[in-house]
Amino acid sequence: MGAIAYKTDFYEWTQEQAQLLKEHRLGEIDLVNLIEEVESMGASERNEFAHRLEVLLMHMLKWQYQADYPYRRSWQLTIVEQRKRLAARLRKSPSLKHHAAEELADAYDVAKIGAERETGLPESTFPDACPWSFEQVLDPEFMPG
Repeated sequence: MGAIAYKTDFYEWTQEQAQLLKEHRLGEIDLVNLIEEVESMGASERNEFAHRLEVLLMHMLKWQYQADYPYRRSWQLTIVEQRKRLAARLRKSPSLKHHAAEELADAYDVAKIGAERETGLPESTFPDACPWSFEQVLDPEFMPG
């Protein structure tokens, strides 16, 4: 097994690194790039969690503050879908819950912008801080408003 360059063929590099690990050939592992990739995987997981939270919060805001919208059912379905996706993500990576408060605040700030853009309502319509707890946001029985 020859040394596959990290930047030349990433997929092949991953396969080689996995094989080296399986064979306990630790001295041959590209440790610098392997560490970087493992850290990147964790960051990617957290970013996906944050993005899903943003989408969920935006639709919850639209649901609460534009009650007369004729296609509101699609928002409800998006709320249900994102809750299920977030619950699955938390089952696979329960430690993400330790970052819930920080992610909720950040995601809400982004969700307000999306809700303003999509509803045409002024930013002042929406509360400055997220009006729901993390538990409410994920609760399949809870609907805002």
